[in-house]
Amino acid sequence: MNKSTNSKNKLWSVLYDEASSEAKGAISEISSGLGLSLTCAKILYNRGAKNAADAKQFLSTSVDKLHSPFLMKDMDLAVARISDALERDERITIYGDYDVDGVTSVTLLYLYLKSIGACVDYYIPSREGEGYGLSKGAIDTLKEQGTELIITVDTGITAKEETEYAKTLGIETVVTDHHECLSTLPEVCAVVNPHRPDCTYSFSELAGVGVVFKLVCAMEISRNPKLPVDQVLERICNEYSDLAALGTVADVMPLCDENRAIVGMGLKRMSSEPRVGLAALIEASTNIANAKPVVSKFASAPKRRKIDAGYIGFGIAPRINAAGRISNATKAVELLLCENPVKAYDA
Repeated sequence: MNKSTNSKNKLWSVLYDEASSEAKGAISEISSGLGLSLTCAKILYNRGAKNAADAKQFLSTSVDKLHSPFLMKDMDLAVARISDALERDERITIYGDYDVDGVTSVTLLYLYLKSIGACVDYYIPSREGEGYGLSKGAIDTLKEQGTELIITVDTGITAKEETEYAKTLGIETVVTDHHECLSTLPEVCAVVNPHRPDCTYSFSELAGVGVVFKLVCAMEISRNPKLPVDQVLERICNEYSDLAALGTVADVMPLCDENRAIVGMGLKRMSSEPRVGLAALIEASTNIANAKPVVSKFASAPKRRKIDAGYIGFGIAPRINAAGRISNATKAVELLLCENPVKAYDA
């Protein structure tokens, strides 16, 4: 039975037979098992939860929701090549895209590689002058600057010709991406993409920054073989889940499975301890949103917005996207990397 009601211009649909004993039993179990209202239990049932355990798993935002990053095809090869670059002190360039997913991917990987002593920089092509993705002109520039390893983030999966050209110049490439693949993949050191046909990773709907987040998890697990994996993942989530959440929501990825955990942890980080640049961006967007004429001297002060997925999607993400559209996305990266509050608020 389908039933629809219209409330405040929103159309709500019941996706199951409310008279079904199976549905009633499952909803009752979810409600009593998790201490939720019947309405919340019905919503969870609509999301696919058939019992309290399913519902609890759906709502989980802890590290136990994360799959092993090494289950992703070529992840071990990517970790090995990057580790070699670290040992040999090779110059690594992170090559990204100019949207929010690309900006957060670049920022996250740059911060991590810097923290472990890498010789690393980043490159984001200009939308107007260079366009999307790897280009031979950009590779020439990187060669002149001494780059020996390129790591693509949120791009590169179709750059077969460009990566071959880089190879002729002595530059190797690790591709990390989340876009659909062509029939042939670039012939590079590693191609980390959950959408590649031969990848059996159990969750393919990661954003580009989600794939980078998994790469960082794999790197840290590899570097700390004697530590419990959960402890390693907790540290990575505490440090970088805010950036991963920002890119995941901005790229409109489904908030289920790993994405739900990443975004849940990231929102908590943004709310409790936002990094300097992000705090400045939140403050700026909040001030603009609250810029209303005061009609009374007794009017209350504007309340700070709750940091949730909607606020990211409509308040923060458009401002980061604007950098790549109006000027250059490196400005957005610089803001997210900034540790000086004065500079961040002036940016």
